[in-house]
Amino acid sequence: MIRKNDVYSGEYSDTLNSIIEQQEKYLPEMKFFLDAEYTWANSKNRPNQKPSVVILGTGIPEELVMAAGVEPYWLIGGSLGSAAWSDDIVPRDTDPVSRSILGYIHQPKGADFSGSLFVIPLTGDSMRKIAYQLSSEGRKICAVDIPPNHDDSRSGEKWQRQMLDMVEAISAHTKRRITKDSVTAAALRVSRARLALTDFMNISRERSDMISETARLLVQDSYYRNNNLDEWTYHVQMLTENIMEMTKRYANAGNNRPNVIIMGSPIVFPNYKIPTLIHDVGLTLLDAIDCTVLKNTLIHDKIYLNGSCEWMIKNIAQRWYAKDASSAFVRNNALFDHVSHIVKARNIEGVVYHVLKGQIEYDFELERFEKLFSRYGIPVFRLETDYQYQDIEQLRIRLEAFSEMLTQNRYREVRIAR
Repeated sequence: MIRKNDVYSGEYSDTLNSIIEQQEKYLPEMKFFLDAEYTWANSKNRPNQKPSVVILGTGIPEELVMAAGVEPYWLIGGSLGSAAWSDDIVPRDTDPVSRSILGYIHQPKGADFSGSLFVIPLTGDSMRKIAYQLSSEGRKICAVDIPPNHDDSRSGEKWQRQMLDMVEAISAHTKRRITKDSVTAAALRVSRARLALTDFMNISRERSDMISETARLLVQDSYYRNNNLDEWTYHVQMLTENIMEMTKRYANAGNNRPNVIIMGSPIVFPNYKIPTLIHDVGLTLLDAIDCTVLKNTLIHDKIYLNGSCEWMIKNIAQRWYAKDASSAFVRNNALFDHVSHIVKARNIEGVVYHVLKGQIEYDFELERFEKLFSRYGIPVFRLETDYQYQDIEQLRIRLEAFSEMLTQNRYREVRIAR
């Protein structure tokens, strides 16, 4: 069991202990990822942190930040505890992700952000408000406007120009010159990490008997909670090798639970109440499909790492923009195409569409996805929630009904097959 030492750390500890309890088989490699999250939340560690470059959200190509010789410090939300620290800063109905990010920055006895450069992708109105709030406080920010229309030929050019400006701002801040070699090295480091994560997800997806769904989510999330990418990549590779070895020794016990995916607002550690409820009501979570899902397929090989430094930066920026599945777009075609593919490739029996209160941009895409899933006879269950835990029992009842419907659908198909 992991001990609590304050409200914020306690929230992390509760979720970590829940993951440990759900994990039936002992995987020694999981300790690294559990420790990464626990170290991040530990109140004793936070005051010693002095981040150089802080990225809000996940909508920035991290390889271009690493090219300046710094590991990005990610703030992606997820915590009810840190949201409470922003009560005096933002309106009560502000979406929980924005509240959580701002609260973490303003927490008492927290990390020292006085010398930080905040890189902020403007994915929606909330991020614009955060950028304004931080700027009005005298913080150093680099705001990046994501062109909302992929189909406009000028959008890619605008994004490339902004990435060049961002790289210049980071270089000036860190006083580290960005070169062709530094861009190449950073791109290859990130590519190795993405390949490792992709291999892990592909191997573990069908083996929930070996690694629980919430443990898989933890491994993904820990990418944003570590300060040594190469070490993280190594441990993901070791975990994957162990699961592969165990797969040879232990036959798959099969899955008598309906398979679902979760979409919409991203699920961010430590707020795993929805994945935990999905498990508790008898469903198997195959995938959490969010704005980060496509960037894991963005691998830079030699063909993309030639030419001048500026050409490489623009090339990386353009390839990233094509893969961006954030809520910034008026029509999220990249995400829609990806989901259209996996519906055909995987045995998906239901979809949980998760919307955090205040993130209405995800609802704009819902009707389009409902039509897609209906063509394959896949039911969609929409739920709206926030980082509070008071609605757990109400959500449990509704998810139990959804699980029962999917189970009945499975039995009906078996009878028809006979």
